[in-house]
Amino acid sequence: MAFSSIYDKYAAILAAKLHKLIKIHTIVEELHQEAFLRLWKIRHELDENTNIKAYLFTTCRNLTIDFYRKASKDKELERQLIKHLDVSYDPIGQLLSQKESKALAESLIGLLPPQRQKVFRMVKLDGYSYEETSIHFGVSTSTIKDHMAKSSEFLKNYIAQNPHITFAIAVYIVFK
Repeated sequence: MAFSSIYDKYAAILAAKLHKLIKIHTIVEELHQEAFLRLWKIRHELDENTNIKAYLFTTCRNLTIDFYRKASKDKELERQLIKHLDVSYDPIGQLLSQKESKALAESLIGLLPPQRQKVFRMVKLDGYSYEETSIHFGVSTSTIKDHMAKSSEFLKNYIAQNPHITFAIAVYIVFK
């Protein structure tokens, strides 16, 4: 697949996710460009089985986590974030390492019913489309959509009701 068609397919999706997480337009643009730049740099290492969507989402997740780590040390950047973010807790000083974030995210996903866990992991963590997931499980695409909607609602509510869960975990779940 040509780079321009990959960009056309994923640019808007990645930009929207980054904007939800950061809300500072210039930073979103920088991270967005960096994600595609990293893909461009490794283009010769990719084979036909590489899941480009998963690669881009993982790259954006990592860039976002790195950004918040940097922001926790930069008072001016922290001030800008607080100005742009509307959250009831301060995630900047509470970022966990990526490994800890993954472990906590996995425990949150583990709260879902078993079938929803499988569907959620396949779509969010493995990067499969709803259609590919529906074929894998032998169910309709609307069933997969229903699982994902209920999973997302449950996780969002759980995170909202448990302010000790940091923003890094939410980032991990959204981008992974």
